[in-house]
Amino acid sequence: MKKKKIDSFCVFLLCICALILFLFFRLFLGMQDEKKTYTTLVPLGDLAYDSDFLKNTAKIKGIREIYPVAQIPVTLKIEDYTESTTFYGIDFNAFAKNPAEDSPGNTPILLLGKNSLANMKDSNGHQISKKQQEKYLQMGEKLSIAYSLKEAAAPDSLTSAASTWLPCRAAAVLKTQDTEIYIPISQAKALCQAGDTPLSITSVLLKINGKENLENARQLFQ
Repeated sequence: MKKKKIDSFCVFLLCICALILFLFFRLFLGMQDEKKTYTTLVPLGDLAYDSDFLKNTAKIKGIREIYPVAQIPVTLKIEDYTESTTFYGIDFNAFAKNPAEDSPGNTPILLLGKNSLANMKDSNGHQISKKQQEKYLQMGEKLSIAYSLKEAAAPDSLTSAASTWLPCRAAAVLKTQDTEIYIPISQAKALCQAGDTPLSITSVLLKINGKENLENARQLFQ
């Protein structure tokens, strides 16, 4: 009987120790999350990107950097595949990249999100495979890619619209981004001028310390 009591007490102590270790581990992970810097792209909606907006955004807990983003609707083409997508014009310093210096003229330099080609379809309307996406993304600057500021014609008329396709260059793949395709803000301005439309800031890219701060910031823009 006494041995059973001792065994039960030992099991109880082990359970308590395991619980303490579990809670300590969760606390440690939580502290690590709050030290990390997170990046999020949020739409402005009805908000105006002005001095008042910047003052209010600077008060967000954990905020480190704020980058204005302009959106330009385009059609992208790789070989037989096309997709309607968006170029996000931004200061490339947001991603610690600055490949624009060796850009040939106004040829857009692209930073591709890891799933930015997921909506591509071939001339028969077939969705691009995951394997083909990965192949294209792995090609880097060797990838032959073109864009059009006009909406793509029906798949069977792509040949007739070939004159509207202009070259662009894939500089890197951003594994921290999803479907977004970024170009330098200077080139976004040039594309707007070519399309005779004003450059409009429609989103902001926020860099924030702490996962909880990130979620709180997202809620402010909803």
